[in-house]
Amino acid sequence: MLLGEATLLAMRAAWKSNAESDLGERLMRTLEAGDRAGGDFRGKQSAALKIMDKEWYPSVDLRVDEHTEPVAELRRVLNIAKVQLFPFIEGMPRREGASRTLPEEVTRMLLHSPTDRR
Repeated sequence: MLLGEATLLAMRAAWKSNAESDLGERLMRTLEAGDRAGGDFRGKQSAALKIMDKEWYPSVDLRVDEHTEPVAELRRVLNIAKVQLFPFIEGMPRREGASRTLPEEVTRMLLHSPTDRR
């Protein structure tokens, strides 16, 4: 369903050139490259990023639906999640042992409403 070979080549190049990035960022940059190169021939509607690691729950589970620019919106949501969600996930219970203690600044941040978090 991709527009053409250029989309795949752009995604491959982005994947290879972002090897130093964490998996979520690397996948996001690959999606962005595919989007810029034409993406899906049917048009744009949704974008998602889900990563399973060693836990029962995903380390990343973000989705944008019914949006005119879903990949760009997914980037915006990912940037917020890096600050507001991922630190919280770090403190969740682990399969092998107790949960990690959240840093004090993360605990303080989580006590505020999302619009007041910095």
